[in-house]
Amino acid sequence: MHNVAIMARLALPAIVALVAVAATVTAAGQERFSFFVASTPDSVERMLTLADLRDDDVVVDLGSGDGLIPITAATMNPRLRGWGVEINPDLVERSNRRAAEAGVADRVRFFHQNAYDADLREATVVTMWLFPEMMRLLRPIILERARPGTRVLTSTWHLGSWEPDAVDDRGYPKIFLYIVPARVAGGWRWELELDGRRHQYDVLLEQQFQKVEGVARVGWRREVLEAVQLRGAELAFELRITVEGSGLTHHAFRGRVDGDAIVGTVDVAPATGEPRTLTWRAVRTGRSTYFDPTGTHMFDPSTSRLGPTDIP
Repeated sequence: MHNVAIMARLALPAIVALVAVAATVTAAGQERFSFFVASTPDSVERMLTLADLRDDDVVVDLGSGDGLIPITAATMNPRLRGWGVEINPDLVERSNRRAAEAGVADRVRFFHQNAYDADLREATVVTMWLFPEMMRLLRPIILERARPGTRVLTSTWHLGSWEPDAVDDRGYPKIFLYIVPARVAGGWRWELELDGRRHQYDVLLEQQFQKVEGVARVGWRREVLEAVQLRGAELAFELRITVEGSGLTHHAFRGRVDGDAIVGTVDVAPATGEPRTLTWRAVRTGRSTYFDPTGTHMFDPSTSRLGPTDIP
């Protein structure tokens, strides 16, 4: 049996009843269903307000129903473009007709397509109001295909363990905003020149959506990254580590992730010398020297502590 997914929105009074009906729907290779009931203009306006629409936006609605979200977005901002995908061809025809009647057909189009097949490479805003299971199934599609920084908005239900970046809970339903994060997990390496010496930095990052933590190695010393923040493609973190010849040094990194590189600046405040701002460029590594042997040469057995060369 071929897969069929009916994309749709839910009018709030009908949610409980429709969930009960959907629970009885089964098929070979279980496929989730959402039934179409038109969104309310108020909830759509709240969703698009939270999106903070911009002139260069491309709004993509997954399960576009009668087309209300992209059409409303185009009327709220006369420069942006939008399109929707809908599996019901009658609704696609109705949506394109409504776009023409609203005078936005030159900027808004609707296509007969399954949401799982949507091309999100140009999207800057992605909207969904579907059953929670459907949106959860679409989550990896969005994370795989949408660019870092794309704003994702859902109504009524959240996206599971992906924590929202903002929530509008002033009315019912709740509206959730997510920012697609860049993929930063793994090893990164760069060099910095401090006080006339070049030092190699090796960092390992672990990532759960926009939540990132990491560790760093400079020479034989290792430390934990602090205040790590990832919003779209923008990454920032701090590192306090002893650097040979400069002592305990505070670093404040900020940069933009571009595939296998991060480019930005770092504010450096060494224990000796003047604070400065340096250019910073990190590259992704296949194998990190973070795991290389460390040795025991820095330990002073006479004092049972690290040797004097460890003191800034």
